[in-house]
Amino acid sequence: MIKIVDNIKNIKDSNLVVLLESKECLSKYSFLDLDKVIVDNILFTIEKKENTMMQFFIWRKNINSIFVILHLDKNKRNLYELLWEYIVKVPNNMTLTANNKEKLLPLVDSCLLSRYKFQNYLSEKKEDIINIICDDKYKKKVEERLETLNNIIIARDLWETPTSDLHPEKFAEIIEKTKWKNTKVIVFWSKDVQKKWLGLLWAVWKGSIYKPCMVILERIVDKNLPTIWLVWKWVVYDSGWLNLKPEKWLYMMKDDMCWAADVYAIMKELDKKDLKVNIIAAIPLAENAVSWEAYRPSDIIKSYSGKTINVINTDAEGRLILADWISYISKNYKLDKVISIATLTGACLFALGYRYAWIMWDDREIIESLLKYSKTNFEKYLELPFDNYYIEKTKSEIADYDNLREWIFAWSTMWGAFLYNFLLNKEKFTHIDIAWVANNSYEPYGLYAKWVTWFWVDSLSKLLLSLK
Repeated sequence: MIKIVDNIKNIKDSNLVVLLESKECLSKYSFLDLDKVIVDNILFTIEKKENTMMQFFIWRKNINSIFVILHLDKNKRNLYELLWEYIVKVPNNMTLTANNKEKLLPLVDSCLLSRYKFQNYLSEKKEDIINIICDDKYKKKVEERLETLNNIIIARDLWETPTSDLHPEKFAEIIEKTKWKNTKVIVFWSKDVQKKWLGLLWAVWKGSIYKPCMVILERIVDKNLPTIWLVWKWVVYDSGWLNLKPEKWLYMMKDDMCWAADVYAIMKELDKKDLKVNIIAAIPLAENAVSWEAYRPSDIIKSYSGKTINVINTDAEGRLILADWISYISKNYKLDKVISIATLTGACLFALGYRYAWIMWDDREIIESLLKYSKTNFEKYLELPFDNYYIEKTKSEIADYDNLREWIFAWSTMWGAFLYNFLLNKEKFTHIDIAWVANNSYEPYGLYAKWVTWFWVDSLSKLLLSLK
C-alpha cells in the first residue's frame, strides 16, 4: 500500500526514513524536534563523511523509529548502491522523505524496486506500507513515477509467473484486455500464424501443446511522423529442444519471456505520454518443448522472408522467432528505425556479467543516446564492434543462413548480424542483447532484485519520449 502525504502528522505507527547529503540538510528536519543527543550523533557522523544508516528509536505516537541514511562520499558509493544496501533493512511500515525533492524519487525507486518480492503464490503475504511525504507542487511528479514503477512491477510479476499459468495465448489475452487509451492491439492467433506462414515461429512452437501467437501494439501519433519499431520475443519456457540446456540452467528458463513482459510495460508507460514519433511493438509468443514433433538439428526451415535457415542448434531459437517478425513488420510497415532486444546470448554473461547490455549496429542516434544515458543512470550499455564481416559469416553452405556459427565465437555480434539479414528495406537498426542483465540470477544489486530486473523499461521509455 502506497500513500502520498503532505505532513508527517498524517501517518500512524510508521518508521521514518530520512535521506541526508550534508550538514545543512539536517536543519530542514527541525519539525521532528529530535532530542539533542540524536542530533549531535548525526552531526558527529556527518563530520566523519561516512556513508551509513543510523537508527534511532523515537516511540512517538506516529513514529516508532527514524532511519537516517547519510550519502556524504559520492565518489565512494553512488546513491542507488547506497540505498540498496540500507533500504532493505527498514521494517515494512515506512515513511519516506529526502533533503531535496530530486532525491525523493531515487528513494521511492529503491524502496519499491530493491525491496521487490514476488508473493503471488505465497499463502501468507507481507505487504509494505509506504508513505511518501511531499508537497502539492511535487505530488504530480511523484504520482507519475509511481505509475512507471507499477508498470515495472507488473513486468516483474509476469516474469516470475510459472509457465503453466502464463502460456502464449494467456499472455496475449492479458495484453488484449488491458485498458489502452491510445494504443491499438492486433493479435495473430495460431491459425493466423500458420496462414501468414511465419515458418520460423511455427517451427519453434511445434514441440509444445501451447499454441503460438503474435501481438502487435500500435501507438500511431501522426502518420507523417517517423515510425520506430520495437521487436522482441517471448519464449514462455526455453528447454533448448533436442539440444537440451544443461541442468543448472533449466530452472530459470521461464525467464526467457522477460523482454516481452518488458515491452508490454514500456507500451503501457508510453500509452498516455506525449510522443513525437510513432511506436510499433511486436511480441511473438511461443514455447519450445522436447517432443517427437520438435524440430531437429539439420532441419532446413523456410522463413517468412522466403530465406531458408539451416538449423545447427535447436537452442538458438530466439533469433529464428525474431527473424520472422523482423521480416513481417519490415514488409508490412514503413519504418524509420528498428530496435531489436533480446536475452539472446550467454556470451553477454561472460563478457559483462549482470551489469551491462551490449548495443550494436548502425543507428548512431539511438546508440549515442543510450551510451549517454548510461553515464548518469543505473541502467548501463556498452557498444560492441560490428561490420559486414559478421553478416557474411551468417551465410550457410546448404541454405541461405545458419542459425549458429560455432567457430566465429563473437556470439553476441553474430546474432545481431543474423537478424540484420531479415530487414527487407535495410532500415536503421539497433540490436540490444540484454542477457544476463535482464535475468540477475547472482545477487540483488542496486535497483535490481534477484532474478528479474526490468532492465531497459526506464531507459528505452525515456529514449523514445526524447525522439522527434
